[in-house]
Amino acid sequence: MYDKQLYSRTLLLLALAIFIIIWALKGKVFDISIVATALSAAGATLLIDKLIFKQLIWKLAPNFFYKWLTTIPFLGGKWEGHLYSNYIYPDTGMPGEPIPAKMEIFHEFESIHIRLETNKSYSSSNVSDISIDEGKQKYLCYLYGNDADKDREINPKHDGAVKLRIKHDGEIKLEGHYWTGRATTGKMEFKRTSKKNSHA
Repeated sequence: MYDKQLYSRTLLLLALAIFIIIWALKGKVFDISIVATALSAAGATLLIDKLIFKQLIWKLAPNFFYKWLTTIPFLGGKWEGHLYSNYIYPDTGMPGEPIPAKMEIFHEFESIHIRLETNKSYSSSNVSDISIDEGKQKYLCYLYGNDADKDREINPKHDGAVKLRIKHDGEIKLEGHYWTGRATTGKMEFKRTSKKNSHA
């Protein structure tokens, strides 16, 4: 979700800065109390990491970290789009019409979870991550389990995989493909309708 090496370096520099400030306020003396100073700096840094960065700032302004700490834009919120499946319907011998779909993304500081629903079925991610390839293209990738409330005989429970390219040219869009354990595949396209980072 973020550049872990850059984040670790940032926290180390922050801890060092806090240590120097505490040491200077204590009279710039090198004695056994330097251990307490180091522990105070480590504790303050941990507090900033766990409570201020990952809780307070992330919940209030998740895009605050974009570009200086991460190259991944905030993806949380509600999305709407369509699925284009290659599934051939037995009664017509043809693929069906595009399927309207709604997707919710819960984007936390260190994880991301996806939930998708159509008028025929629903799915949730089991494993998910954001990857960046050698050409610096960014992808939301996840494995999911799909189930249906009705018509299970023609739409049985199955697993699948999704790879969506994060297109960020002013407005963020997600476009890509999915594959299922039923030997079907298709295209997915989504636009965000709300940035509320919630499963509600």
